[in-house]
Amino acid sequence: MTDAYAKARKEGEKAIHKAVLNGEYPYLPALDEILPEDHSCSFVRLGTMEIPLDQVAGTKTAGRKNTFACNFMPAADPHTEFAMKWNSLYAYQEESGIQEPVQVFEYLHRFYVQEGNKRVSVMKYLDVPMILADVTRIISSRKDPLYEEFLVWFKATGLYEPEISTPGGYQKLAQLCGCSLEEPWDDMQKRRLTAVYYRFRKAYSALSSTLPAGDAFLDCLSVYGLEALRKADETTFSKQVIRMKEALRKNEIPAVIAENPQAKKTDPLSEVKNILPFVAKKLRIAFLYSSSPKESASVFDHELGRIILEKRLGDRIQTDTYENCLDSAVCRRVLQEAAESHDVIITTFPQAFEDTYRAAVRQPGKIFLNCSRNMTKNIVPVYDVRMYEAKFLMGALAAVFADSRRIAYLSEMPQEGTIANINAFAIGAAMIDPYTEIYLSWKEHPDTEWQEQMKALNISIFSGTELPDLKGDEKKYGIWRLTDDGAVNLAVPIINWGNYYTKLAESLLEGQTSFKSSHLNYWWGMSAEVLDVRVSDALPYSSRKLVQLLKNGLIFERINPFDGELHSQTGLIKGPYDAKLSNEEILHMNWLNDNIVGSLPDQKGTVL
Repeated sequence: MTDAYAKARKEGEKAIHKAVLNGEYPYLPALDEILPEDHSCSFVRLGTMEIPLDQVAGTKTAGRKNTFACNFMPAADPHTEFAMKWNSLYAYQEESGIQEPVQVFEYLHRFYVQEGNKRVSVMKYLDVPMILADVTRIISSRKDPLYEEFLVWFKATGLYEPEISTPGGYQKLAQLCGCSLEEPWDDMQKRRLTAVYYRFRKAYSALSSTLPAGDAFLDCLSVYGLEALRKADETTFSKQVIRMKEALRKNEIPAVIAENPQAKKTDPLSEVKNILPFVAKKLRIAFLYSSSPKESASVFDHELGRIILEKRLGDRIQTDTYENCLDSAVCRRVLQEAAESHDVIITTFPQAFEDTYRAAVRQPGKIFLNCSRNMTKNIVPVYDVRMYEAKFLMGALAAVFADSRRIAYLSEMPQEGTIANINAFAIGAAMIDPYTEIYLSWKEHPDTEWQEQMKALNISIFSGTELPDLKGDEKKYGIWRLTDDGAVNLAVPIINWGNYYTKLAESLLEGQTSFKSSHLNYWWGMSAEVLDVRVSDALPYSSRKLVQLLKNGLIFERINPFDGELHSQTGLIKGPYDAKLSNEEILHMNWLNDNIVGSLPDQKGTVL
């Protein structure tokens, strides 16, 4: 028995030494020293239940905190009464099993022991996953949104695990289990989840990863599904966990954004022969579309790009298309089907990102790309155009013709890069006329209602969506002037998907692309010859000349809308000599330029 205590104490000494080296507190935290003094707390007795030992974080009072290392291993001398009692508990657990519950307080999803510290220490030393405890919950008046989400989860399930640290994660977990958080779960639902989770946690803990097990499990569940994981044999289950871990490892690598096809040395789409040894023969590419080219201008543009790609590369490639994949169930089925006979699978609409990610985890030997600016999962490279460059040019042009010094701007609800488009437009307009105002609306209003509201403000120049509505007025996109005789188009953005797909395919065929190292996303613009602005021939030559001058400035990087002094509606963003905004800052803007009249929606989509 003495050997057990000596080994446990040695583990404690290691933990203390490591904590000191890292500048951390080496002993147990005491709840009484953690609770906020300036906020009232309420106490709720939950009763006796099994709790996860890895969530037992410290003691209730400060009196015993130095008796244990920060990992709950004993720190007292082996010849003390404490060591003798610890050894006795260890022997009892080995012979009969400790049955008496410890008394704990739960605060913010962590447990602090009031009575039974040595029992907790023994159980942790023996690596027992759960311990019987009498639990009292402490709820502070201080708001904690993530903990409040957990309380909703706990009310429905009574489970402390899996522990999720991402907002909205518990709701997603319930949905993936085919349940809701509106009503209590039955015992069978809880047993199925916990059985799969503990199985996953055991396999996952054997792998080196920094992502918490609960978050990793949520990701794994979203890829494979609860039933598939539950029914998988040990070999299949191990492969699934290893694939998930590799995907999560890639997700932890900082994303790199390629602004130019010329960046070959850092382009990981290199060493492609190690992934696709058959590429030298013929590259097989599948394109998934949200609808049909006959129904959507966006789909038509991607289809035109695919046709140009085939004509340019000839028998070096083979392409196939799959239409009407917007429905998630259809998309998942088609992704699996396409991956069986293609080397590269491209989903051309952002709504398919999550399904593309699931497919990429399941089939690591294939290359998947998604047309979006969603950079949350590095296993799936995303690609798109820097539309803010075109918006900057169109904003400048719109200001030339805005007699009232007011321009109406209708935008889709915010996604990555949407706010950059709006701000670039406003900045371009202000460069021509600093007194121009941009009246921002979100595309939740019918066009007629929006138009009438803007006309009442004496506005005749409009900026709308990048692509026309094939079933509506084909002139009401880009920027247009509204006259008594109808809409007159002034300029439209042009995306050259033919150039885009050709450059991507050539980089694969030439062995310039790989996913073995750092991850790359593609955000190409005018300098890559994939984006342009077409100006109406009816405009004065001086206006067309203005657009061309600004375009040359963007192409040769002499002009950048997000360089120089920038002001938001609430104050200075950057000074005239500060560095230009990074790609990450541009993609995740949460401010509006100071000449914009309007506001951003909140997370629920409500305009503030």
